[in-house]
Amino acid sequence: MKLRIHQNSLRLRLNRSDVEQFRKTGICAECLRFGSGSQLTYTLEASSRCTVMEAHYYQDCIRVLLPLDVAQEWAGSDEISLSVDRADDRGPSLLIEKDFQCLHRDETSSNDDVDAFPNPLAGDQCR
Repeated sequence: MKLRIHQNSLRLRLNRSDVEQFRKTGICAECLRFGSGSQLTYTLEASSRCTVMEAHYYQDCIRVLLPLDVAQEWAGSDEISLSVDRADDRGPSLLIEKDFQCLHRDETSSNDDVDAFPNPLAGDQCR
């Protein structure tokens, strides 16, 4: 799972393995470790307690929570993304999306996106 932070927004991008883990367990988590022994943990969690997508930060952990029904539907479908756009003090804007294979990278140069979802635009490329 990839995390992007830009201004007052968070974006999580999940590859196929991440989505499958999330579908089965209701959680996907990653850590960014620092040399001092500290770390930043970020998670995507399905929750029966929340009614809207929300984010919380507490003790070096960013938790993005999805309502259980929304999480199950998204993880088990072809739906690409979920988003909440906030322009107030209730937290950051959120975007959760399935990570697609890159169209502009030489396929032989990297295996970074081998577990990414097939890009729906790949069939539109000239060969």
